[in-house]
Amino acid sequence: MGVKLDLFHDETGGDTFPAGHVVFQEADMGSEMYVVLEGEIELSINGNVVETLGPGEPFGEMALIDQEPRVATAIAKTPCRLLAIPEKRFLFLVSAMPHFSLQIMKVMADRLRKMNSRT
Repeated sequence: MGVKLDLFHDETGGDTFPAGHVVFQEADMGSEMYVVLEGEIELSINGNVVETLGPGEPFGEMALIDQEPRVATAIAKTPCRLLAIPEKRFLFLVSAMPHFSLQIMKVMADRLRKMNSRT
């Protein structure tokens, strides 16, 4: 498990999805990021699972930062509850809450280190 976003630990909303649900696919354009509230999400690249995420962990943020297509596919490994953060809210959080920005940077740094250690 990686870096968690503590900002959303008391979140009661979100949407529920069954195991096997495809949240997004590689090459999709993204207009929101997600935070796992319950359950697990698998991220895969070219069909290979590269990370399994649990409660508190975000995913999909890169598409909001660089406006490029998604680099991974996200699939619910177990039944899960996800909080979708639309681009507009993401940009507000980044500009208004330095702690949120720092956590997103930590998430990205953690993932980069993991990818580098695999090569």
